[in-house]
Amino acid sequence: MTPHRDNRFVAHFDMLGMSALTKRDPDLAWEKLSALSRARDERMHLGIERLDARELITDQVRSFIFSDTLVAFSKGNTQNDAMALLLLTTEVFTRALHYYIPLRGGVAHGRFNFNLDLNLFSGPALVDAYALGESSQWLGVVIDDYTAEIAKSIPLHSATGKETIVRWSVPMRAEPPVSRYVMNWVQTHRHNYCGPIPLTVEVFYSPLATLFGPLESLDPAIRSKYENTVEFFNAHYNLAGAL
Repeated sequence: MTPHRDNRFVAHFDMLGMSALTKRDPDLAWEKLSALSRARDERMHLGIERLDARELITDQVRSFIFSDTLVAFSKGNTQNDAMALLLLTTEVFTRALHYYIPLRGGVAHGRFNFNLDLNLFSGPALVDAYALGESSQWLGVVIDDYTAEIAKSIPLHSATGKETIVRWSVPMRAEPPVSRYVMNWVQTHRHNYCGPIPLTVEVFYSPLATLFGPLESLDPAIRSKYENTVEFFNAHYNLAGAL
């Protein structure tokens, strides 16, 4: 099969803490990896209804899981491709949270080569998507400007009428926060949450303690990822007037 070399939309997600978990408890790590695969299978093939065009978008995204990494990419380079990739990967992100799997990710646009027969894929867009996710200190989905502008031109809104793509000061690993576009998964999946408001770090992290140990025992840099996620959650959940 001749490699496809067109520009497209690419997502890269990784599971937080998987390396340490694999060394400490390989069976539990395998269980969580299997749950990530299940989350992908349950969500990645959903159809998306584009209301403004009265169109059902299907079969626009391909994905692979290897080790603790999920890579997804669009088949094309259109608005529909951007929309499908963003919404479906956000579905996987939130479904993974349902299975107590912490993910962080990035989505970028650019050249991406793939050969499905050989299961090969590479390209600048994958590198960019990896960098967007890997540099962030939270659980979330960071989007490059081009992809966000394409998707926002549709536009996308949650069931509550709030924007699904927003600007946020994304906490970074070794530098001050950077203003970037991010997926507002708090609003797109608001109906899935039935816990206390405001959410606390203790409540958010508690299901993950079996994976990574007590919250108070975490390295401060690791704990900050959960604190930053809760800050984002509370800021955007409250937009709908929950308080």
